[in-house]
Amino acid sequence: MAGSGTDPTQQLNDYIRTMHDQGILDDNFDQLLALRREQNPRFINELISMFTNDAEAYIAEITNALSLTEVDFSTIISKLHQLKGSTSGIGGHRMYQACCELRVAAADGDKDRCDGLFLRVKEEFNTLKQCFESISEMRRNIISNGTRRRRRRPL
Repeated sequence: MAGSGTDPTQQLNDYIRTMHDQGILDDNFDQLLALRREQNPRFINELISMFTNDAEAYIAEITNALSLTEVDFSTIISKLHQLKGSTSGIGGHRMYQACCELRVAAADGDKDRCDGLFLRVKEEFNTLKQCFESISEMRRNIISNGTRRRRRRPL
């Protein structure tokens, strides 16, 4: 990331571009950034938080379905459908791709392939979550700095 003399907004933009270049994020994330409202500068951070909470719940349910003696592929497929939708909507490109591959293995009823691909989904989720945590922190700092500057302005 750029040095401390760099504008925080430019640092954020550079970080997001790097995440695009690595395939972690896609254009859907950019569309969400464009939707943010001046009235709610925390919009993106709130979306990220909701996505993270939902994804963790779906991953826990898939973990349970895969751990059964008789693997519940229909539950896996159902939860993957929800996870894929959330991931695509927020712009998590690599995680979305991993979910698609796991969906094929689940539809084939291939437990061994599901186990391996589910590890990849969880790894991609952790990568995406770290990415979003960094973006959220940078955005909080930008919002906080903007609020402090506005407070210091003379009337």
